[in-house]
Amino acid sequence: MTDSKMKPMSPLAKYSSLGTQLLIGLLILLYVGKKLDVYFNVKPMFIWILPFLFILFSLIKIIKETKPGNDA
Repeated sequence: MTDSKMKPMSPLAKYSSLGTQLLIGLLILLYVGKKLDVYFNVKPMFIWILPFLFILFSLIKIIKETKPGNDA
């Protein structure tokens, strides 16, 4: 039987899951970038661009989520 009121996630769990998502996302995009560089024969372009965009959009998302007054 589940309780209808869920406990909020602890800060440790929240940030460790965020760190895991960043690590897995970067590893996947590095692999995809390497494959795209080989396919299009443009070394090293995608292996730099894809992780950079991932980090940029992740930081934007984190800033929006932690902005004061945001109760999300």
